[in-house]
Amino acid sequence: MNQLVLQLILGAGLIVIATAIQAVGVTLLMTYRPHLARKIGQMRAGAMITVMSLGALWMLAWQSLGVWCWAVLLRLVGAFDSLEPALYFAIAAYTTLGFGDVLPPEAWRIMGAMIGANGMIAFGLATAALVAFIEAVRDDLIG
Repeated sequence: MNQLVLQLILGAGLIVIATAIQAVGVTLLMTYRPHLARKIGQMRAGAMITVMSLGALWMLAWQSLGVWCWAVLLRLVGAFDSLEPALYFAIAAYTTLGFGDVLPPEAWRIMGAMIGANGMIAFGLATAALVAFIEAVRDDLIG
């Protein structure tokens, strides 16, 4: 199989997996929102700060799982000799920072662009989900 085709297939598959992982996180966040709102509502002082902080940390945790999936894939295909540079590259590409100090071999460079595309999708989804979550909790608290 052509290297480019392989990268596109693996990359597209992992974008689907990473997005599905994040969708699980969003679903859990929204499913348990009423319970969380009741608990936070009992605290009153700093309730919305708590809501925003917990929501952001929750979304970051699920995004991190997606980044780890990319790092493991890069390691499994032999793009990197160890997990640390694969993880570093995956984080830099996912956040679209792209420092350029750690790069995969030329044969696997399309994966970097796909990781970046996945990161843009993921950050957009996380932002939309976080806004919806905060608004819903605010509505729950106001009643």
